[in-house]
Amino acid sequence: MIKPELYIGLRLEMTRGDDLSIYVTRVEDLSRLEFAVGVPFGDHAVEVFHPGDEVFCSFGDKNAHALWGFATRVLRREVQGIPLYYLSLPTNFKRVQRRNFFRLRTLAQAKFRVMGDLPWHSAYVLDISAGGARLSHRDPLAYLDMVEITFALPKTELHFILQGRVVRVERVDSQGVHLFHSGIEFINLPIGTQDRLVGYVFARVSETKRTRGE
Repeated sequence: MIKPELYIGLRLEMTRGDDLSIYVTRVEDLSRLEFAVGVPFGDHAVEVFHPGDEVFCSFGDKNAHALWGFATRVLRREVQGIPLYYLSLPTNFKRVQRRNFFRLRTLAQAKFRVMGDLPWHSAYVLDISAGGARLSHRDPLAYLDMVEITFALPKTELHFILQGRVVRVERVDSQGVHLFHSGIEFINLPIGTQDRLVGYVFARVSETKRTRGE
């Protein structure tokens, strides 16, 4: 069984508590009980962490074609030439294979269009994973349509414009309104974008478990 390991230079994506923005950093130091990372950077600014903050980290393993995630806690901040945050060394890792992503229920405004067409149509993202999404919409799509989707994820500043393939279409009329639920499989998805989606899903799942006391 493959066991993930942290190492100096490893790229990590971090989220914290209710703030589900994703911050990028790298492992700078390792010991038996703790590890250190550089100052995490978000989309627009450097993020400040405090001792006691609970954070969730994720990283990719190209050799195993898998993504790993773990929960940890900020221990302290030190400045030794460069500022470093020290965190407790994880004891448990969660693995997500790229072909079997967790799917998270959500509700986010979106727009889509068939590739090659000009008009965008309104929709809602009902659930999402790093491999695809389920849309609710009024304008019909057909099986195997190639589409573009644009949306922002709740509680983050992450905005995506992605390409996908329609793999399922279901008509779900409600109170006289014609609606469709379509399953979209993402295609041509950069690894970095995929990692951000996985990190977001992991963070939301972890936050839900903390809220429930699990």
